[in-house]
Amino acid sequence: MQKTRLKILSSIISVSMLCTLNAGAFDIAPRMTYRTNEVKFTSASDITIVDGTYTLNDLSITDGQDPQNRNYAGKVVSLSDGKFTFDVGRSGSAKVANWFNDQMSGYNSDSVNGDRTTFDHTADTLNFAFVGQLNLTIQNAQMPQGETVTFPDVGIAQGSTTFSNNWWFGQTCGQHTKDSDGSDSILALGSTEKGETVYASFLRGGNGTNEITLSALAIPEIARTKPAQLENVQKAFAALPLNGSKTNLSGFPGSYDPTVNHIQGYTPYVDQNGNAYSLLTHSVSTASYAHIVAGLTNGSEKTGFKTYLEGWKHPGGIQVMGDYLFVPSEQDTAAHVDLYDLRSLKVGELRRVEGFDLSVGHKAGALGVTQYTAADGTEYYVLMVAHLDGENSVYHVYRANAAQGLENAQFEDVGSFPFDKDFQGIGLVTEANTNDIYMIGLWSITSGATFDDYAYLYQLDTTSWTLSDELQKVHMTSTGGAAGVMGVHFRYGASVYVNDSGHLMLSATERNSVLGSALTVNDWIE
Repeated sequence: MQKTRLKILSSIISVSMLCTLNAGAFDIAPRMTYRTNEVKFTSASDITIVDGTYTLNDLSITDGQDPQNRNYAGKVVSLSDGKFTFDVGRSGSAKVANWFNDQMSGYNSDSVNGDRTTFDHTADTLNFAFVGQLNLTIQNAQMPQGETVTFPDVGIAQGSTTFSNNWWFGQTCGQHTKDSDGSDSILALGSTEKGETVYASFLRGGNGTNEITLSALAIPEIARTKPAQLENVQKAFAALPLNGSKTNLSGFPGSYDPTVNHIQGYTPYVDQNGNAYSLLTHSVSTASYAHIVAGLTNGSEKTGFKTYLEGWKHPGGIQVMGDYLFVPSEQDTAAHVDLYDLRSLKVGELRRVEGFDLSVGHKAGALGVTQYTAADGTEYYVLMVAHLDGENSVYHVYRANAAQGLENAQFEDVGSFPFDKDFQGIGLVTEANTNDIYMIGLWSITSGATFDDYAYLYQLDTTSWTLSDELQKVHMTSTGGAAGVMGVHFRYGASVYVNDSGHLMLSATERNSVLGSALTVNDWIE
């Protein structure tokens, strides 16, 4: 009798288990646990984050990890004790990662993904991902009373590493500007309640796995788009000294192999607050991009930034106009000229103007840029781009109506001319009152075991778009740096610059700086 009862009990248990399994398979949602997911927002010592909200505009969550729909478009999450908290389960999926990657890509080119995140690459799997409006009430030197800054279309996501959950940060209009030696940061664009533009640098990487740090924030000044002019160009050129004055730039970044790569362009830049910067372009054959190196001239640290197109590793000679830097990059027989907003250096980033990209069907070893007023009163930007090929060099001239603004300028080809000098550096200078445009060419000529360096002056005809005969020629002598052809010469970084005081300055660098050592620069100042 007892055995019979045991058999009946066993049968009941078996049937019960089978029913439970069937119910789980057909009627009950997969097992999940809501987790409290906290991401911290910290800041640099000179910035205080007073308060904040994050409004979800769109989202993607691994299937089954939010059955109660606690997260939805329109939800507002408030900053509490420096943290945003999201209630959602944790299970990684490629579906969420692909959605996030699609949102956070396309700064450098359509083929490069994940470059609008601090990590500058795509995610493989993510637990959840949001895109929304980040509002932060901030106090700093520019906003001592505290102001709310809005960052649109900010991406916040969570993945996982071997031992922890790892957070991601990006912005659909943000830019990962640092080169491969730089930090995991992004240039984010925002605005104040007054409509002022805000530049900010956010760090996610190298800090806590659930920590996003606001490293720097600034309201940039209204951009200068016009070049400084000279009262009398020929007089200023004739007043240049023959011997250069030496400056040593310290904190040169990266491990750019000096045997195959070297400095390609150089220019000084002084911002509207009087801070003096040094800017260089550098070829880097071992990286995906050429580099732009920038930092305070007298500072102990220089930062490497990416140029533009992946695979375009050869930049050229550069020139600054106002608060903007023009950089050419060449490949085979084609080139791109790109524009960078130097006001972003204030937050340790370098913003590329995404709407500006002049694609040309020739090389671009060096360029010069200026602005002038035509006889009919129309103001134009003028850009000269040099296809360098020894005595077979060709110089191309482009022009754009200045009424559209520099960031929206549409340059059109207005002429070209052959030239027997392949100037490693050129610059355009507009003379005040006359509106005459002059070109200064900087050239290094082989002389025994070294180079002889010469500066040449010409006038640009704005009707035929050709150069005058040589107006002046000066043999320059450099000081310091490496000996011979590796030393300070126009062959490497060379620049033409007019400062805000209306003085002409020519500059040259030595070939390279090895593993972060000092780099010698010479200036010839009128």
